[in-house]
Amino acid sequence: MKKLFIIGILIVQGMLLNAQTFHLGVKAGYENTSGYNQTKTISVGNNIVEGMKLGSANGFQIGGWAQLGVSSYYLQPEFLFDFKSSSQSLLINNQLLSSTYQSHTLEIPVLFGYKLIDLRVINFHLTTGPRFIVNLNSSFKPFSNVTSLSNEFNQQIKSGNWGWQFGAGFDILAVSINVDYCHYYSPAATFMIDNQSFHNSNSGHAVYLSLGWRFL
Repeated sequence: MKKLFIIGILIVQGMLLNAQTFHLGVKAGYENTSGYNQTKTISVGNNIVEGMKLGSANGFQIGGWAQLGVSSYYLQPEFLFDFKSSSQSLLINNQLLSSTYQSHTLEIPVLFGYKLIDLRVINFHLTTGPRFIVNLNSSFKPFSNVTSLSNEFNQQIKSGNWGWQFGAGFDILAVSINVDYCHYYSPAATFMIDNQSFHNSNSGHAVYLSLGWRFL
């Protein structure tokens, strides 16, 4: 990972020194993020916790981007405010408890792009790169009746997360349409019940559909 980071820095430095084009724009779009289904069983006193599940989250993102280009290649950092919500459930002694999850994050993709088709009016491009996530104001609503199980139930949302993104899209004049996929390499939250770890083991993924506009 360290070598990959160093190579990335060198590529960025080279593009900054040799950039032939520079553009600015805005974008907004729809997001669907996978949930998780954790089936680990633990004992809490006389109670058996049998599973925790978070449904897929739907939301939207809005923000801006900058693009530095060299020939058919370009570097595109983005700054996106992301808002999504989901339901989650906890299975205790075959009783289902419910809650909700609200996610408000700043997401920063740093994308390397290549224009497969580059005409005067339209281009088709591929992108890939890391996506960094910073928690702004995410929160869980407490599970119903969970205090009857334990006063030591705690959900902690991580301050940061990251993943790797792949995407494709096309530009028509100043308008762009993109579809992106991101695989996250660490869970966004951890859970503790009576000091026993009960966290989602699956790292998750997300799909984005966005519409952008270049104003410079």
